[in-house]
Amino acid sequence: MIEATSTIAPSESAVVIRPVDPVMGAEVIGSDLSRPLSDEEFQRYRDALHQYKVLAFRDQDLTKRQFIDFSRRWGSLGEHIMPGAANSEYWEMNILSNAGPDGKPNGRHPDPSAKRWHTDRSYMPRPALATILYGVETPTVGGDTLFANAAMAYEALPADIRERIDHLNAIHWVFHTRATGGGAPATEYELQKAPPVRHPLARPHPATGRKAIYCGCHAWKVDGLPDDEGRALLDYLIGFAVQDRFVYRHKWKRHDLVIWDNRCTSHSATDYDTARELRVLYRTVVEGNGTELATA
Repeated sequence: MIEATSTIAPSESAVVIRPVDPVMGAEVIGSDLSRPLSDEEFQRYRDALHQYKVLAFRDQDLTKRQFIDFSRRWGSLGEHIMPGAANSEYWEMNILSNAGPDGKPNGRHPDPSAKRWHTDRSYMPRPALATILYGVETPTVGGDTLFANAAMAYEALPADIRERIDHLNAIHWVFHTRATGGGAPATEYELQKAPPVRHPLARPHPATGRKAIYCGCHAWKVDGLPDDEGRALLDYLIGFAVQDRFVYRHKWKRHDLVIWDNRCTSHSATDYDTARELRVLYRTVVEGNGTELATA
């Protein structure tokens, strides 16, 4: 494995960024995100995110405020529009937890819909740049997060499919997300905040220029195609992009902080024993800006 060590400052000289899987992903060892980061340190982590797409900062000890402060370094944080999603103490974060009022496992998964392949907030006019999760408590078995390298998948598509989707947009809609997720329908507030929105099916990354398949369970239809034809294309692209050869499985350790780039990945939660194992995650979402989406 290739290792990179920093020469930025004495406090960072021992930090190692180490690839963990040939598909994508790297772990960051020796960092301390509880303290303010210099511009040089942050730039190093941003460059690493562009290279590896998923970063796992190991052994972090963070308060909610410190977690939010680190998240804000990446950009403005998005509102959590789902009912009950926002944390009452800090609007910028929500807590994904199966802890009951007594602090013990309650047997319920906090977000079953997250077990579908998706890229966060693609149903928003300003979809997510990155998502950040902090593992306050993690199960000993299960609860892994699966990440699909959508850029690698795009490059592996048959040439005729690549050429076709280079000129197509998908329409993403929160109504479709909720209607097909097996849970409660979209609320009036969600529909107000997230009307149907067009995004390229082949999305260029603003930093690397690499195109990636950009769709998931939030994609409703393909603009300009008959519904059946568009649905078949979306289902094909989603299925192609999440083949094992494009997937990195992150096995959580307690106090991992994981950040991933939603512009070139999709992800899916997995099951764990919610009646026996406690899982508590802090979550923030970094908004992209409107200029990041190329016109298809």
